Amino acid sequence: MAQTNERLDVSLTEKIYIQLSSGVYATDQDIWFKAIVVDSENHLPSTTSRVLYVDLIGPNGKVIEHKLTKLTSGLGNGSFELGKNYPVGLYLIRAYTQWNRNFGNDFIFEDYVNIVAPNSQPEKGILHTLTTTELESGKFLLTGEINSTIGVTNQKQIPVYLNYGVGKDTLELKKKDGVYTLDYETPKNVDWITLSIGENPDSYHSETIILRKNSVDVQFFPESGQLVHGLLNKLGVKSLGTDGKGACLKGTVFNDKGQPISDFSTNHLGMGTLTIQVDSARTYYAKVSEPNDSTGTTTHIHPLPKVSPKGSTLSVSRVGEKIWTRISSNHLKGKIYIKVACRGKDYFLLEGPLKNGKLVKDMPSNELPEGILVFTLMDQDKQPIAERLFFNHKDGEALDISIQTDKNVYDRREKTQLNMHILGPPSASKNISLSVLVLNKAHFQPESINTIRSYLLLDSEIRGDIEDPDYYFRVQTPERFEALDALLLTQGWRNYQYPIKRTGHTFFWPEKGLEINGAVQVLRNKSNTSEPINVSLATFGRATKFYTTEADSLGRFGFVLDDDYGPKMQYLLSTVDPKGKKVNHNIRLDTISLPEVTYTQKPIIRESDTVVKAVVEAGKERLRTEMVFDSLYGVTQLDEVVVSDHFLTPERAKLYEKYGEPDVIISGDDIRDKEKEWSYGLYSILLFNYGDQIAIERFPDGFMLAHVRGGSREATLLMVDGKLLENHLYEYVPSMSPEIVERVELIKYAKFFKSRYLTVFPQADLFEIPSLGHIISITTKGGVGVQAPIRPEPGTLKAAISLFTPVKQFYAPKYDKPVPSQEDKPDLRSVIHWQPNIFMDQTQNTSSSFYNGDILGEYIIIVEAISEDGRLGYATKEYSVKEKKGLNEKPDPSN
Repeated sequence: MAQTNERLDVSLTEKIYIQLSSGVYATDQDIWFKAIVVDSENHLPSTTSRVLYVDLIGPNGKVIEHKLTKLTSGLGNGSFELGKNYPVGLYLIRAYTQWNRNFGNDFIFEDYVNIVAPNSQPEKGILHTLTTTELESGKFLLTGEINSTIGVTNQKQIPVYLNYGVGKDTLELKKKDGVYTLDYETPKNVDWITLSIGENPDSYHSETIILRKNSVDVQFFPESGQLVHGLLNKLGVKSLGTDGKGACLKGTVFNDKGQPISDFSTNHLGMGTLTIQVDSARTYYAKVSEPNDSTGTTTHIHPLPKVSPKGSTLSVSRVGEKIWTRISSNHLKGKIYIKVACRGKDYFLLEGPLKNGKLVKDMPSNELPEGILVFTLMDQDKQPIAERLFFNHKDGEALDISIQTDKNVYDRREKTQLNMHILGPPSASKNISLSVLVLNKAHFQPESINTIRSYLLLDSEIRGDIEDPDYYFRVQTPERFEALDALLLTQGWRNYQYPIKRTGHTFFWPEKGLEINGAVQVLRNKSNTSEPINVSLATFGRATKFYTTEADSLGRFGFVLDDDYGPKMQYLLSTVDPKGKKVNHNIRLDTISLPEVTYTQKPIIRESDTVVKAVVEAGKERLRTEMVFDSLYGVTQLDEVVVSDHFLTPERAKLYEKYGEPDVIISGDDIRDKEKEWSYGLYSILLFNYGDQIAIERFPDGFMLAHVRGGSREATLLMVDGKLLENHLYEYVPSMSPEIVERVELIKYAKFFKSRYLTVFPQADLFEIPSLGHIISITTKGGVGVQAPIRPEPGTLKAAISLFTPVKQFYAPKYDKPVPSQEDKPDLRSVIHWQPNIFMDQTQNTSSSFYNGDILGEYIIIVEAISEDGRLGYATKEYSVKEKKGLNEKPDPSN
């Protein structure tokens, strides 16, 4: 393979940033995204990988959609099309390259988005009634009845899964007097608990119960990892509420004699600092009041870390253009060292002798990169003693983006002209890529989303969730420097350790495109010991293509295909000798499974925030307007196609609308669970386990035909992966491997059956075509189809490969007239414009234009940028859409 000849730096990983349009989406919207993949050291757009995998994971922790996004110089884009049948809740969006899987989960991008349903009634939750009784301090009794609307009324008992952050539990609730009753004692000191019912998206329901709304967790983090006797110690303070967000509070530190030592407070993000001198003979605690308690009557006690009699402190601060380090120690002697590194690269090694247990050193900040610096204190033997993280803000490092609009205020459907410019010398950065997003400001969540700068410079470098990560980069908040230092004191353990090391036993090569890799099991004999093996490949996409390569001495081979988009593509591999004659060798393909999902259960407060309310109300207005418009102008609204208690992707919803809703759904997991050693394929499992629903007719020549059981033996057609199967392929279905089956659905009395029957049997006598019949629909994993092999055949192998996901075009209407007429359908878009790939010209200027919709209000333009040399940019601009009267027609002078 070509890959094996490449020289790869196995410590240079890739960082992945996914730009999203919002943190909240309605089920009738699309999730648009741009992917930016950079190297982890210098943030240069990566050329290592050319394939990015992006997954949408549901509230039950299952992958719902799996996208293959093409990367060009580290850039790609795509979307997820939501559906009305998606369950509401928190969804996880994750992205990864195969190369990054060598280094564990730390290099998988993850972000949670909230999906809400505007067309449904307010969520009632799992419990119809709920009573919480505090049995003792920190322990509660939960009692209630399961809501009868969630589709579990016919079961004798139901499993309920409980998750309270630090632990899990499972209950089996039995029906008594027609209801399921919950009676559960929580563990001590649990602030919230999430109840879930259902093991798959078809039946998943979840509800979070907040037990202690005013509970606050307060922690103290010494600057150098420990409180040291006799030294001045700086501590970070972090306070979190039950909702996981920072809590603003005040408190006082006392010693064990009850003497006050120092007051402290936390900011709106729940972080602060204090400095105290401590004695190892004493213990210390803090007394804090509950958030929103102005009287201070309700206080809680939180202990400080134990004081160590011996140790060292490492303090870092910035004064002007220099960064100062101060070391104090009551036990180190002689020379010490201070190493300064950023993203795994060493920049300085400071050294000097301690005098009276102290050493002060400085260095120029402009000779260090922007981002998190790691200061490591080492003793005279260069053994690490303490570590401190510090953020280096570097003026002039960021791309300074100017956004100009031709007006401040626009009419409905009026065109907006947008001009963008990078301030600074024209030669400062080359090949700058920008994305432009325009959306209703009411749907914008600046405090809960990452930007390109906050993610790559901050969030990707440290563990844990960062609340309002871009706050630390907004120039209009001068206190952000102190807040960022408090963040690194309280959350300053790194996301990964440098130098980066490969984890696991499997090695993942970086993908240079759509690849097919494998090995030929050479059947050696005396006559062919040195004979080379050629592997031929034929792909059957929109056009048939042929490739040939020579396997190496170990039988390994690899193909990089031409770029192609769409569903899975069938291909055929075969082995031939140098003369082109087919040889009888076994072919084995490399298979790569999806990474394990690490969905983190988070408490969800029932009261919607303002952005959630805005998204829901906008969705309701879109639905209401569409119904009114259609009724006024002669469009008949069809009843919504819904399969009760089953999760529907848009593809499945379209399938059901075309052929009819399934009456029986058998999951692939159930089929595999019922497989026996003597089973000989799909039909044998269906025959012996689902005989009440499916009959298998056997013919003398061994041919088998499946029928959906009904009052009489009515005609049954077969469908695989959403397409009716051609009759000559029916013989392959009985022996299909259960390993490739996703589900089997029985559609009884399918819609327009006569025309469906003619599609499969075009030569049938028109007078003998049955008017009624059924369809057995089989969905295979990844759409590999009916002819996917159970085992590779010697000399040849037929399989399928996933292609790049087609990039959906953003709908951008154009209006010849600014004011809509009565016949025009209202334009109620919340995302007005999405242009993920714009490139600057040599003068570092670019422009874009778009038409506004019909919703009045404030709008925000968001521009993110990255240059060829790794500089990052982020800027926003606001404008208004108002009634025509009183419009300001002058150009925007603000820029």
